[in-house]
Amino acid sequence: MLLVIAGWLLLIGGFQLYAWQQMISTLELFQQLIALCRSHPAGPAFFVLAAALSPLLLTPAALLGAIAGLCYGPIFGVIYTILGCNLSALLTYSLGRFSGSSTGRIEHLISRYGPRLRQNSFLSVIILRLSFLPYDPINYLIGLLRVPWPHFILANTLGSLPGVIMIVLAGTAVDGIEHGLPMLNPLFLAGAVILLLVSLGVALLLRRQVDRRYTPGEANDDR
Repeated sequence: MLLVIAGWLLLIGGFQLYAWQQMISTLELFQQLIALCRSHPAGPAFFVLAAALSPLLLTPAALLGAIAGLCYGPIFGVIYTILGCNLSALLTYSLGRFSGSSTGRIEHLISRYGPRLRQNSFLSVIILRLSFLPYDPINYLIGLLRVPWPHFILANTLGSLPGVIMIVLAGTAVDGIEHGLPMLNPLFLAGAVILLLVSLGVALLLRRQVDRRYTPGEANDDR
């Protein structure tokens, strides 16, 4: 972790030094980086790789999704982010599956979500993704529980899709940054907020159905 933090500090310092040497502002440097990501053929591949390694690089997934929307628009931004998120999920899932060890935080998650994940792994993963719970600890937990990886990837894709679209739309809402000070596009911003509310609402409904199915007391009450 210290090496990663040191690497990020060196990278940020290098960008600032470049901006100082070129006598440009931080905003102008950011505009150049966005233009480079959009125009360079390797830009999408580099983004997917960075998203896949985000657990090791300590990069927030939400930040990467917003950058994808800003650089590649709503359609390709969603595609690249889903690819990167699935590769990232496979990475932390594999770490959990083959490590056989867990931290105190993961032990708490196991005691809370373990029985449900073992009983109905597909629906449970979808609910966890729609609830926007911590991404990497959940993937590690699923790996520890030996959930079959095809079920995990499919459920991860379906459950993550509303959140990915929401974050990418939020990044797409930042309009005109390449021409000057950015402006917020209210249409994309409203779409992101609506998707957030819909995702949380669907997660709540699915969780209530699962609770009724697996809680004996509630099942007897329904009868």
